[in-house]
Amino acid sequence: THNGQAKRADIAVAFLRQSGLDMLSAHLLELLQRGGELRLVTGDYLGITEPKALYQIYDWMQHPEYGQRIQARLFRANQISFHPKAYLFHFDPGSNKPVAIVGSTNLSKMALTNGIEWNYQVYAAQDPVGYQEVVDAFSALWAHPSTVALNDEVITDYVQKRPQTTAPIAEVDPEDAVSPPEPHLIQVEALAALEETRAQGYKAGLVVLATGLGKTWLSAFDSARPEFQRVLFVAHREEILTQAMATYRRIRPQAHLGLYNGQSHDPHAEVLFASVQTLSRVNHLQRFDPDDFDYIVMDEFHHATARTYRRLIDYFEPKFTLGLTATPERMDGGDLLALCQYNRVYRCNIPRAIEENLLCPFHYYGVPDDVD
Repeated sequence: THNGQAKRADIAVAFLRQSGLDMLSAHLLELLQRGGELRLVTGDYLGITEPKALYQIYDWMQHPEYGQRIQARLFRANQISFHPKAYLFHFDPGSNKPVAIVGSTNLSKMALTNGIEWNYQVYAAQDPVGYQEVVDAFSALWAHPSTVALNDEVITDYVQKRPQTTAPIAEVDPEDAVSPPEPHLIQVEALAALEETRAQGYKAGLVVLATGLGKTWLSAFDSARPEFQRVLFVAHREEILTQAMATYRRIRPQAHLGLYNGQSHDPHAEVLFASVQTLSRVNHLQRFDPDDFDYIVMDEFHHATARTYRRLIDYFEPKFTLGLTATPERMDGGDLLALCQYNRVYRCNIPRAIEENLLCPFHYYGVPDDVD
């Protein structure tokens, strides 16, 4: 309802649900990506807050570009009734646009859509006293001694203490559970081939999938087995790491995922997403034992013959190493299959993917010219 964009959003909700976070995530990420800030307070009251939603926020806090602009705190209610619902949007100093929305809407799909909720909007320009009271109340809650900064230890503690079953209440949507996606036909074939290759005794393998067929999803599906407790995902670009992290979060909603790059070092994560440029340095590599990881994913494996990748391959001793690429011909002067025990596990090219309606058909035009 406002012209212009908020500089900061402050949100205080008693319950944080994945369904509500999914509805607002695009808007919250847009705020962060354009340089805005987000502060969020939620609580552990009745165990209604979903751990996977807390982990989603924690993933954002680790992002190398905007992670420093998001702060989150958990209010430990200790059986005290904790029911705040407030959304504050701050603009440039002196602007008459600041607004606070106070009412009954928690961050859940039902509360944001079909639930019967009453909220009151307070505009700073029309009611400066009322607006300031909301701002002061948020500041007091943010500094409350019962709140703790959100991190992996806090979430783990919450998960351990959370009751296995929670009493049904009106503001919690029963349809919250978001099932992870199922592998498509090509991924099912590749997963079967990977299982077979391990049964044959191979500890490494190369999978070649055309771009768009979900190589990262394949690795997330395959590594989500009981025997693979710790996973290392290695790539050479930051955006690949953060995209992969979002993919793995769908498969492992309550796992400890962590980044290991130039800005963030989280060596104890269950699934570690590492920049090869950082991890391959000796001082970083020696923080790990060779057998620390059960499963290693080398994304864009056609780069693997570079010295940095070779250093990782030679150092670690996982139960299985998966090389992924769409372009095996780009070998950077080395032999990809040699790094994977000469084991090409599975390959699917573009024509097959189009036949299976997994990629759209295309027309290719070559335009000749006489440029020297």
